[in-house]
Amino acid sequence: MKWLILILVILTGCSSGREAVMPFKNYLITGDRLYPIKLNGSEFTFRIWINNSTSVDRVITISEDSVDGFQGTFIEYGNLYRGNKSKNYYSKTNITPKSGFKEFKNKLDKLQLFEIKTPEKELEITLHQGFSTYVVEIKNGSDYNSFKFDTYFPSNQESDEKFDRIESLIFSEFKLKNYFKMKN
Repeated sequence: MKWLILILVILTGCSSGREAVMPFKNYLITGDRLYPIKLNGSEFTFRIWINNSTSVDRVITISEDSVDGFQGTFIEYGNLYRGNKSKNYYSKTNITPKSGFKEFKNKLDKLQLFEIKTPEKELEITLHQGFSTYVVEIKNGSDYNSFKFDTYFPSNQESDEKFDRIESLIFSEFKLKNYFKMKN
């Protein structure tokens, strides 16, 4: 009887295909997971949350720590629609900036992201017009900054230059799935 109970416990415990124990990686130290980057132990983390007027949001995270070095992740989540049906969607892949991790970090430094604040006045957008919302988080050592901004993307209309530069950098460095029309 004890063996039968043991076998049932083992089979029940091992049958879950949804979650796995990963004892050799401490995600609180890296920037790899969607924990608040202000609280992670990485030396450097850049994260941008992207909503480009679609039902799928994107999150790009680039981090550097003493254990794993540089790493990048690209997460997409939201709802996919086919006809009248909606399906939850989640995808996570490794990602590398086109110019490489170190050069990408240098480009971020040139944008002076630690000095940018969320604009007090939001863009004027009509209800039928697409627009994009971005939330940027950046941490380097003990320095941390977070801000939100909107652009008129996917239209070609210009917005604040410093925010357009951030948006352009993301689209030039990362190949994002083309669910929307790119700027010219």
